[in-house]
Amino acid sequence: MPKLSGKNLPKRIKRLAKGELRHLWRMTPIANRTVLYESFSGNGMLCQPEALFRELLADPKYSDLQHIWVLNDFERYASTIEEFRNHKNVKFVKYLSHSYYRALITSKFLINNVSFPTQFSKRSEQVYLNTWHGIPLKKMGYDIPGRAVDAKNIIRNFLNSDYLLSSSPAMTEEMYMNAFKLKNIYEGKIIEEGNPRIDRQRDAAKSRQEFNDRFKEGGGEIDDRKIILYAPTWKGESYFNPHNDGASLKNLIESIEANVDTSKYRIMVKAHQVVSGAVGKIGQLKNYLVPNSIPTNVVLGASDLLITDYSSIFFDFLARDKPIVFYIPDLDDYKRYRDLYMKPEELPGLIARSSSDLTAILSDLTSVKNTQDIFSVERERMRQKYLPSDDGNASSRIIEVLFGKDNGSKRVVDTRRDGKKKILIYGGGMIPNGITTSAINLLDNIDYGKYDVTVLCPFGTSPEQMHSYSQINPKARIMFRFGTFNGGYVSNSLRLAVLRKGAGHWASGLKSQHALWSEEWIRCFGSARFDHMIDFSGYTSFWGTLFLHGPAEKRSIWLHNDLAADAHRSIEGNKPLKEGLFSTFSIYHKFDYLVSVSEGLSEINRRSLEKWAPNVKFRSASNTLNADKIVAMSNEVLGGPLSPQDEEEVSPKRRSYMMGKLVSELINPDLALQSNLTPDLNNIADPEYYFTFVSAGRLSPEKNHSRLIQAFSIVHESIPATRLVIAGEGPLRNQLEQEVEELGLTESVKLVGHTKNPYALMRLADSFVLSSDYEGQPMVLLEALVLGLSVITTSFGSVAGALPPNVGAIVPATVDDLAAAMLNEAKEPTKMIEFDVGIYNKRAIHEFERILED
Repeated sequence: MPKLSGKNLPKRIKRLAKGELRHLWRMTPIANRTVLYESFSGNGMLCQPEALFRELLADPKYSDLQHIWVLNDFERYASTIEEFRNHKNVKFVKYLSHSYYRALITSKFLINNVSFPTQFSKRSEQVYLNTWHGIPLKKMGYDIPGRAVDAKNIIRNFLNSDYLLSSSPAMTEEMYMNAFKLKNIYEGKIIEEGNPRIDRQRDAAKSRQEFNDRFKEGGGEIDDRKIILYAPTWKGESYFNPHNDGASLKNLIESIEANVDTSKYRIMVKAHQVVSGAVGKIGQLKNYLVPNSIPTNVVLGASDLLITDYSSIFFDFLARDKPIVFYIPDLDDYKRYRDLYMKPEELPGLIARSSSDLTAILSDLTSVKNTQDIFSVERERMRQKYLPSDDGNASSRIIEVLFGKDNGSKRVVDTRRDGKKKILIYGGGMIPNGITTSAINLLDNIDYGKYDVTVLCPFGTSPEQMHSYSQINPKARIMFRFGTFNGGYVSNSLRLAVLRKGAGHWASGLKSQHALWSEEWIRCFGSARFDHMIDFSGYTSFWGTLFLHGPAEKRSIWLHNDLAADAHRSIEGNKPLKEGLFSTFSIYHKFDYLVSVSEGLSEINRRSLEKWAPNVKFRSASNTLNADKIVAMSNEVLGGPLSPQDEEEVSPKRRSYMMGKLVSELINPDLALQSNLTPDLNNIADPEYYFTFVSAGRLSPEKNHSRLIQAFSIVHESIPATRLVIAGEGPLRNQLEQEVEELGLTESVKLVGHTKNPYALMRLADSFVLSSDYEGQPMVLLEALVLGLSVITTSFGSVAGALPPNVGAIVPATVDDLAAAMLNEAKEPTKMIEFDVGIYNKRAIHEFERILED
């Protein structure tokens, strides 16, 4: 049970209090006639939610509804609150306040144009419509390479929603199905009935009057001049660079004003929601800046010309059939940052690539208006593609769907399905280890023509985790678990106790525990369902327990080692894995399959774990390899792949020299690799040749590096021109370094720690050695074979399935036997047998698919 002591006690108490309140509210009956609205995390009464709200408020049929609006700053939006002061059925709550969470948890209808916060988990009685806030021009979601993390809460919200709003089938396909990869896993409905916010643009005179009234209320000066609206998008951290900071923005406005007839036209700026607060504080822009409290579409309805860049705002403006100028001076930089779905030449308006281009275009507004004819065909094509239903009545049709008055005649569609089997894989903590490598390899070898694959990762920001995320095959859908359980202090304390003690703990069968885990599943995955869930890590009961509370046809848990031996592994008298593994063993019987990573290992686990699960549940599926990636990474140290002639020149002295330089850099990162690491040895007098053994793995007891070091000392005494390089980190590092020093091997044995690219070391070595007491399927042996190294390994229990037949030296697990094999290899290097990775992977994938298809 968590302790409530220490300097952070007040914060802990507040956090617990919030959790208890949310837990109590979840047991409160739903307010069946209450609607909660949120736009841009409370950044005003805006966008699609505002349009739906005003339509509902004006319709007598819905006069019984209670409306709750979320605002993040009551002072900033005081005029909004004042507008509805006399509406007793309209109230406001502050974003992330207690009142906010209570409304979020108890309101029947939820309408949002972005996403609710981390702790949101929709109750089954609630109806959630996510309207989104624009047709995408710039790339979104998974279409932004390496940025899946940024979409984590959006994906979670989409999967929790009952309805997603789409302007058209094109938007449904391009954004929801493809960019956010909702195809197959979204269980809600998609409403293709247009954009409620565009309804108010149909009457330009009314929009202009509303704009004038609101602008005047905010202290702005109004007049009858036509409006040229500049509406740039948000550009991430670089929004203010180079053209959108206060001074540059003012300079741009002045430049435009110098080239247009300001007696007829005025320039207005609409800042993006993300930075509207910051831009609003720039005093010199007061009479140019559209206050954030004025809805964007009111401004669009009042404007005669739009200047924008990569903002999807231009899609809305298409409904006005007015000229658009695209000001994109930083296009090349932006494309590197995010990129667009359209090429510049496809945009339905004039393009300015510099401020001088822009002022030149605007200097002749008559000419600009004439471009309406030039782009009219393209604008009409885009309207038909992206805005086919925007006839001014979208709000009323969507309300009829949402409130159940009329579903039959409206465009409400299911998510597209392609018949693939849906697989959910938890790949482990995505930290540098063998399980992460094996998971990434599997994801590179899965047949995506057969399987729709979702990879669940724990969210982390360490460089190692971010690197691992980037290695996941882009054909897979990455989702992140972040945030934590809802529920009260008692139920969460019991959850932690059960995770420690296992399914035998008295609290494991409580209905409250089942409800807690089921709610966590919904918080993470909404209504998503999978055909097969795989806990690929298998070392803690947490992920397995989570999967047991989600809907699936089959569930499997992977066994990467002799887990009974792992459970009893001792480090300085402690058994760090025992409690966690025994808790995991206790839920084995609830899984359909317990999958070891080799046939030999499956036999070991079947015998040692028979008390936890029946024999029929034990299966085997070998890990796969990505040979192309291994070879490519190994060649990085050489600057790229070598020709056969260059390959011949690299051996053997050159490899020895290059290995020495690489080891020096890994031990001391301040030493930069020199250009003479390349195959050119002209500047090297006469490098000395060493026969180099290499090993890679965690520095922990089961790997028994001590045996390897002792065996090498025998080899080195007989053949001084030998050395040993060990890559890896772990709890025994200090002990092993001390042993190296005691044996007088500090110049010949190097522990280089963890390296992102062990293949570079292997590429330059002569032989790979593994000295483990037990293993699962050590992939490093197969990786060594891919790189052409000879392999020496001790005879651990599952070694029979670890290597291809008749490949490698397998010796008894003693110092003398290991030393003898290493001596033989150094004296008479093995002639390598070619390892056919294609045949190996084909067999391994067949084993994997057999698990999925049973």
